[in-house]
Amino acid sequence: MERASVHQLARAVEQAISIGATSADAVALILFHHEERPAGLFSLDGHPHLKSFVIDPPDLGAYGALTQLGANA
Repeated sequence: MERASVHQLARAVEQAISIGATSADAVALILFHHEERPAGLFSLDGHPHLKSFVIDPPDLGAYGALTQLGANA
């Protein structure tokens, strides 16, 4: 939070209050979220030795189980 401008800090505090999160940790998390940059795609160009690898997609079925558990809580 020390590196944030007054404008950034005010915006983060307003967002935190709007969602009912009033702790300094919540404000810091909101500030951190605004600073994050999405990860870029990894191009296989120039890495022909990696093109033979096949990565299976993740099994997202576990998320359904978590959703059901959360609904029963």
